Amino acid sequence: MNESKLARVISYVFHPLMMPLYMLLLLLNHHSFMPLPLIFYYKMALIGVVVLTTMIFPLFFTWMLFRLGIISSIFMNTKEDRIFPILAISVFYYITYFLLKGIHISTIFSYYMLGATLLAILSLIITFSRKISLHMIAIGSCTGLVLGLSLNFGINLMVEIYAGIILGGIVGFARLKTNSHQPAEIYSGFVMGVVVMAILMILL
Repeated sequence: MNESKLARVISYVFHPLMMPLYMLLLLLNHHSFMPLPLIFYYKMALIGVVVLTTMIFPLFFTWMLFRLGIISSIFMNTKEDRIFPILAISVFYYITYFLLKGIHISTIFSYYMLGATLLAILSLIITFSRKISLHMIAIGSCTGLVLGLSLNFGINLMVEIYAGIILGGIVGFARLKTNSHQPAEIYSGFVMGVVVMAILMILL
């Protein structure tokens, strides 16, 4: 597999819409956040809700926009193609936060979804003037979550923080290799994701 194909695979695997699911799986299976095992039924129900509201609904809405001719590509390569899908993502992310905020076992994740909603809105505002990497914002938000929790609660999450930084480098390379972004769009996206989510976790 050549570098270009590998970069595309990385971009798909770490697509922004996949990150809430990955983050939920991490929280559900990390002893620092889930010291007691969760009943399998509840775990599957929680995962099902997140997959539906953060992946399937946004993807279906984006596909409908493409079919109606409102956007020119489902890959959202231009600023104009990004506006309505990002707006929809903001709405669906907030719905996820609203549905889960009253469930004790998902408190941290519900705050993560609130941060993801805020980041989506900020991305939408930025999109009117310039592009920014949504992939890097998503990776940065995951890194910011573990960083903020580590600072707030004194939990040793250095392995997770370093993993987030390394993963950010890998995804950033992939986005550059596919000519999807300029370096400044990569760096600014990652920093924005880290800073916004870390501050939110510190304020918990």
